[in-house]
Amino acid sequence: MNLAIIGLLLCLLLVFFQDWKYRHIHVALPIVIFSLSFYIIQQQSNIVLKIIGYNIVFFLITLSVLTIYMSIKNKQFLNPFQNYFGLGDLLFYIAITPLFLLQKYILFFILSMVFAVAMQLGLKKIIKQETVPLAGFSALLLIMVILKDTFLNFQKMTML
Repeated sequence: MNLAIIGLLLCLLLVFFQDWKYRHIHVALPIVIFSLSFYIIQQQSNIVLKIIGYNIVFFLITLSVLTIYMSIKNKQFLNPFQNYFGLGDLLFYIAITPLFLLQKYILFFILSMVFAVAMQLGLKKIIKQETVPLAGFSALLLIMVILKDTFLNFQKMTML
């Protein structure tokens, strides 16, 4: 395991702890995660910008559909960052775009949502806040995925 991957794992661990404890993450963490991810993947693939572009478009379409749905449901425009989704969550999901091809990014996105809900429900007695640390739980899942991809010979999810 090279230093860039170790640095990426440490940043993801920081995201988990910060989001768990404070329900927000430092803005530098997604920037470092994106930079490390970009650095690692650009060494392996010359289409990294295309990969990032596809993943960001998917994420923005998903966020837009969520915003439209919630606005129609409540009969007024709802800012998703005030009601459902944190800015740290947005930055986190954009920061990890270099790590996945589009199909795997969609799969990780869905799995991370399910994982976050399961963790929130499973830790209901420990977690006192009503909000879900989505970026934190997603970072925890990504740590497990990266470790699996690095050490086990199963089908890889990330491009590491």
